[in-house]
Amino acid sequence: MTKREQKKDLLLDTGLAVMAVHGYNGTSIKDIVDAAEVPKGSFYTYFKSKEDFALAALERATEAREQESRILLQDRDIPPLERLVRYFRDYSGSCDSGVTGGCFIGNMCQEMSDSSELIRLKVRQLLRNNTHAIEDVLEEARLDGSLSSPMSSAVLAEFLFNAWEGTVMRMKASRCREPLDAFLSLLPVVVGQTRDD
Repeated sequence: MTKREQKKDLLLDTGLAVMAVHGYNGTSIKDIVDAAEVPKGSFYTYFKSKEDFALAALERATEAREQESRILLQDRDIPPLERLVRYFRDYSGSCDSGVTGGCFIGNMCQEMSDSSELIRLKVRQLLRNNTHAIEDVLEEARLDGSLSSPMSSAVLAEFLFNAWEGTVMRMKASRCREPLDAFLSLLPVVVGQTRDD
């Protein structure tokens, strides 16, 4: 990795951490460069604007999680519905436990969807990617006979991911795990899996 790439990564990682805590509107470019301990001019070497930075930060926030999710959701050694339950259980620790910070993508959606079309479209794409991954697993479960829901896999995937995002939002608002515990206890029922699985 070149020094240029290292500096961009530093800006992204430290700036993302600041923006995750303070939100888009509560974070200035100065806050980002101060956190990275680089001159302000360095920011504009890599990003055209704070909005451009936020788009890159959204990508960064999902990169590692999507790689992990892909490995789990495509693991044919694990039955599809079990993979799905594990996906949400594992995901429950990835959004700053949801309890205080919430999910960065969800937070950006709530804060910026009305004021930045570029951010709204990026968030929509990232959420759609998650929903499609869930839909693929549900369709696989339908084909192997382990999912018998009359709902289409697409509708069920939308419901599950929307319920998940609502869970993370409620955890942030209540600052407790109760919404997560409720979601995880109902998830096996919704996908037709027994509690022993």
